[in-house]
Amino acid sequence: MRNLITLLLCCFSTLVLASPLKIHLADGRTVDTDMASLLQEFPTTSFETRLPWFPDQRSFSGIPVTKLIERYGDSNTFAVTFLALNDYAATSTVEDIRNFSPIVAVKMNGEPMKVRHKGPYWLIFNLNKHPEIDNVAYHSQMVWQIDEIILHNKDND
Repeated sequence: MRNLITLLLCCFSTLVLASPLKIHLADGRTVDTDMASLLQEFPTTSFETRLPWFPDQRSFSGIPVTKLIERYGDSNTFAVTFLALNDYAATSTVEDIRNFSPIVAVKMNGEPMKVRHKGPYWLIFNLNKHPEIDNVAYHSQMVWQIDEIILHNKDND
């Protein structure tokens, strides 16, 4: 029985790491990636914060959005749109991203996030560090179940 449970956990861990993500570049190209590739390519950061969807503080780990912009954007990138599995979308300006350092979280409380727990990718702002953005305008930007990211360029949008 223990071997069966271990096998099932390994299979589900692989599924989480294989979570697809499309990154649409301003020049029209699309980068197809997954969590394993992202975690290998980018540094991660962690913080604890309170969010309006939970009664208690949670710990989040993920990829700084600034690093995604550095890698996939250019000096004309002015905004990033995050699209969810259910087609909900929200756009954050590069200025806000630089000022408030959100992450594309892949872990909550040390565990990979599943779709049923707002994963596998969730844009999180650290509201503890930046209480001035603890409002509906920024809450609505914290897209969960992200499956696509679009970088907007002044020349193409």
